[in-house]
Amino acid sequence: MINLFSIGFTQKSAEDFFGLLKNNNIDCLIDVRLNPNGQLSRFAFEKDLPFFLDKLANGCKYAHRVDLAPQNELLKEVRTKGSAMSKDYKLFEIEFNKYLEKESKIDNFVEQFKGYKNVALLCSEHTTEKCHRRLVIDMLLNKFNNDIKFGKHLK
Repeated sequence: MINLFSIGFTQKSAEDFFGLLKNNNIDCLIDVRLNPNGQLSRFAFEKDLPFFLDKLANGCKYAHRVDLAPQNELLKEVRTKGSAMSKDYKLFEIEFNKYLEKESKIDNFVEQFKGYKNVALLCSEHTTEKCHRRLVIDMLLNKFNNDIKFGKHLK
């Protein structure tokens, strides 16, 4: 059984972020960002995370699953001020769920991560209300309810 958690890195210091992972015994951090090298937080860069996780979070492993991130076109639409998606997040949710079903490799999630007990999905947003990782979690729980259980959002 995989225990699934969620974490965003904004509004957290490096100490808080890695402390949450360590204190919740997260053994694999799964990055679901399209661009894991954005400028929002230096400690969350893709090339640095494996080192920090190893040293500060009990040897936690790192994986990047870009297929579980909204692609450029969808991100651009939801971020364009005045667009239908920027006004109604439900439209984004519908389109992203279609993408997950048709384009992502979500069906291999359990196979890829079955060797871990506690995994956490990483994105930038502090909460999940308007973050795609909530939608990924919902789909994983619906598809794999015998193999995955939800722990909590780490804040």
